[in-house]
Amino acid sequence: IGRCCLEKRWNRCYNFVRKQLCCICRELTFNSQTTTLTVKAAANTADSTYTCAITSNEWLQTNKETNVVLNVFSVIVNDVTDAVKSDQTLTCTVSGLSQNTPVSWIDPNDNEITDSDFNNYVVDQGTYVLGNKVATLTIKQAKVVTLNSGSVFKCKLKSAVYPANSPDVVKEIIFSFLGLVIQPTSKEVELGTELQYLALSLVSVKS
Repeated sequence: IGRCCLEKRWNRCYNFVRKQLCCICRELTFNSQTTTLTVKAAANTADSTYTCAITSNEWLQTNKETNVVLNVFSVIVNDVTDAVKSDQTLTCTVSGLSQNTPVSWIDPNDNEITDSDFNNYVVDQGTYVLGNKVATLTIKQAKVVTLNSGSVFKCKLKSAVYPANSPDVVKEIIFSFLGLVIQPTSKEVELGTELQYLALSLVSVKS
């Protein structure tokens, strides 16, 4: 009984014969309960600490508090449009990171781009300064000419502080080409009417 009391595998009781507090030994159970709090997007705008308070009659605990940290960071990307099919650079700007974390890049075939693929890409993790970094992927011309307009690249990262509990953050970047479209301004007018103009419009559009 003494060992059970030390290991807290016990229920409290009062021995009326000996007039003292005693312990009734029991086997440990591993029942668990998970309580969740959903923080909506509108409220998830800054690093926060939430406090969970637990009361347990079984373990004789009242308002036992545990802090749960919710840190946030932002990832900004921009679509890219290429007019001449030259080397192009995709940018992934990260702000508010608690700790530096690598950014990985995914190609249009959903394959992760490796540092060793130097014939097609240059991967640069950027410099981490006070929670911020700018990671880039340079697509070399030899690869650019093989892409279709509208190809989708992705940058991906997750928290390095809480990797087991944090989801991957994935941002898509659309890579498009500009093409030249000729738009003639044709007309039909009354016989003998002075013609004001005929025009050809040269318009750059995403192909």
